Amino acid sequence: MRKSILCYSALVGFMYAVYGLLQAYNGVATWFLGEGSSLQLGVKLFDAYIPNAFPDPFSGLALATTGLMFLSASYHGVRGFAKYKGYLFAAWLLSTVMLVLNVVELLASVLDAYYPLLYGGEPNYEWSLASDAWGIAPHLLLGILALPVYLDLKEFVEELLPGTR
Repeated sequence: MRKSILCYSALVGFMYAVYGLLQAYNGVATWFLGEGSSLQLGVKLFDAYIPNAFPDPFSGLALATTGLMFLSASYHGVRGFAKYKGYLFAAWLLSTVMLVLNVVELLASVLDAYYPLLYGGEPNYEWSLASDAWGIAPHLLLGILALPVYLDLKEFVEELLPGTR
């Protein structure tokens, strides 16, 4: 158990939890108050926020759950409990799945906009990373930040899958 990984996972978990709560708030506020009532913590670059906490309460719930799992792993790891690896693995797996789903959604948006070009037509609409809600989402950025946690989980994964050596 390395303290640096536990501190790093606590930081990533805190950011996941904050963006999860913010995204859930934005979703509920948009339902009841309408557009324009969302909060952003990201840096505004031109017309987009990096990361963009778009209004989706269910996506926010997934982010908050992942963050709480990272925080639980850090808590149990600092206390010396061996079960921290299970929490860390589950949190890392969730973050990786959300990262992959975000990339798949981005690819689907690009294909939806530009597939008519394949047969000589005009694009359906102009797509840009900044205009897409999922473009620079917390799922993408935090998922990339969570990838190095695998370095601590490598032996744990080899225990789970013995034929991978």
